[in-house]
Amino acid sequence: MSFTIEGNDCLPPLSGGYLIISIDEQEFYITSVPSPVLGADRHRDSVSENSDIVEDDEGNQFSITVLSSNVGVDWQIDVKVKGDEEGFRKRIDVEYQANEF
Repeated sequence: MSFTIEGNDCLPPLSGGYLIISIDEQEFYITSVPSPVLGADRHRDSVSENSDIVEDDEGNQFSITVLSSNVGVDWQIDVKVKGDEEGFRKRIDVEYQANEF
């Protein structure tokens, strides 16, 4: 079983930031949000990407993709669940924190 968590923030991460994944209100994994290419003339040229794959203690696999650009941050987390999908989905929280300027 699997599901996807998606999110975004409309402010460009000028100094990057962090995406924090929590399970049962405990920090599980922190991945970096890259700074966009600030000198780019077009949106598509400003995109920076970070991808990670990580597994928790229960064997659930998280495939994380974070894109930052001159128009904000987008993230997608694909979760492959070993057990009860619906129950596990309720236990996960994702928070974006931008670095200070």
